[in-house]
Amino acid sequence: MIYWIFLSTLLFTSCLKQTEKITPLAEPMTLSQLQREQYQKLAMQAGGARLSTGTTTSISQSSDPSVFYFNVRYNIKDIDVFELADMPNAFEQIGNSFLSIITRVVLSAGPRQVDLDELVFDIPELDIDRESVVSVKIRKVFLQFAESVDVGSDFTANFAFIDSLEMSRQTFVPGYGNVDSLMFSYRKKQNKCFNKCLDFEVYTDNLLDLLKPGKKIKFKPTLSIASIPDIIDLKLDGQIEIQVGIKLPF
Repeated sequence: MIYWIFLSTLLFTSCLKQTEKITPLAEPMTLSQLQREQYQKLAMQAGGARLSTGTTTSISQSSDPSVFYFNVRYNIKDIDVFELADMPNAFEQIGNSFLSIITRVVLSAGPRQVDLDELVFDIPELDIDRESVVSVKIRKVFLQFAESVDVGSDFTANFAFIDSLEMSRQTFVPGYGNVDSLMFSYRKKQNKCFNKCLDFEVYTDNLLDLLKPGKKIKFKPTLSIASIPDIIDLKLDGQIEIQVGIKLPF
């Protein structure tokens, strides 16, 4: 009898020590992580699917807890302003178009008088859910010489020949009529990279109302040069940052 009691006690104790291990199908996610995933999904849908290799994204919180910002940093190498890039994502198309327009102005600063006409920016097709996408802003515009040009010039290529470059668009102000609204500005006296780059001050606000299919935005460039550029081969690299405000429908 004592033997059976002892054996039963061992078996019962053994069962108590056993634990059942459950392997989850996916890693647990916090509410914040789920929200970020949903913001990313909405932004990608608004932009038209995937982004190109070399384009980076991040998500940041706004002062409004219901709104997140989807930040797109689009990089382009060896800009060809006469070639229409096949961008898979509409936000990249916006970046490519803005960089191409500004590059076209820089390339015009050759050995001739600078007399610039208006430039037309074609709005790419954007299937935007305007209840979710609340803003589209350009945060940064940056140009520098392509590596092949810099190396080929023995690193002497620079933008010292440009005193200033500004881009404005015509807008209607009640009580005043049509006025030029400054969007981008570069001034040599504010250059912080030894004239090796063009880093623009950006004055654009929410562009969402302008981003309508079939709409054309006219830009008026103003370029002032100090001299003829030493390096005529102005193949450039560029970077533009776009911030998209996303608001979840819950």
